[in-house]
Amino acid sequence: MTGWQNGLNGDPLPWLLDPENPSVRYWTLVDVLGWPAGDREVVETRAAIPHQTLVKELFSLQHPEGYWGDDETKPYTAQGAVAVLSLLHTLGVAPDERTTAGCDSFLRFCQHESGGFSMTKRLRSGIFPCTTGQHLPWLVYFGFGDAPAVRAAFTFLIEDMSADDALACGRYQHRDCLWGAIAALNGLAVLPSDMHTAQSERVVKGLANALLAAEYDFEGEHKRWLTFGVPRAWDLISALKALAAHGYARDERFVLLLRLMLSRQDDQGRWPCGSVSRTWPMEKRHQPSKWITLDALWVLKQAGCE
Repeated sequence: MTGWQNGLNGDPLPWLLDPENPSVRYWTLVDVLGWPAGDREVVETRAAIPHQTLVKELFSLQHPEGYWGDDETKPYTAQGAVAVLSLLHTLGVAPDERTTAGCDSFLRFCQHESGGFSMTKRLRSGIFPCTTGQHLPWLVYFGFGDAPAVRAAFTFLIEDMSADDALACGRYQHRDCLWGAIAALNGLAVLPSDMHTAQSERVVKGLANALLAAEYDFEGEHKRWLTFGVPRAWDLISALKALAAHGYARDERFVLLLRLMLSRQDDQGRWPCGSVSRTWPMEKRHQPSKWITLDALWVLKQAGCE
């Protein structure tokens, strides 16, 4: 095993590379092993992704107008556009006219004039930076990075997160919301290069410090952070991924959290699944998870782990 794998109890790569799950295999080849997109095996693996039963099911539920769910104006339902597009992104489905139609529909009904996204387009109070941050990665992935609406969302996120009390959330007793920090960092990880400014850098630094300097209580308040879910939710690996995406994987405070993540692996270097989607379960609870292990390995690679 190479240097970054030294913290593993075993080698899970052959398991992740099993062609049975082309989505996990694709991301392992590209994101963990660093194979180029044009490599023959990478191309063949990605070509197999649309033939998965789950992908076929998701597209079969799409309406001709491009939306999912019972009401185009409410894409936040369990089977609405937000859940589906996020899942298609996770699965590595290549952008096409169907994903374009889905993103267009979402933008029509969930963007306030300020640029932020929420379940209530018309009400400014219904917009949360965490919502905006979480949606930007899949919008960029599906080819909307240069769309005026998406650029407006980036501007909103940067401005909103620039406030001194940016993370003070009413849903979190007006304390710093670490979930919001993760979501905002996820969004800013795909910020177009021409939008990088001193202000956006300050925002990233502040958000990263909020996660790194937090007083975690993994025996109490933050115990759920050690229950890793599929798809990714709010947990320790989500925080580490968001931080690593912005270059904080070598920070001493990051290393302490990384050790805790490593302590949750089994004797074969795999991580268990603690929660699943009720609508579209991708793994089985209490069983080793390819998706969680994939994320853990990506974090390890960013950290170097010599």
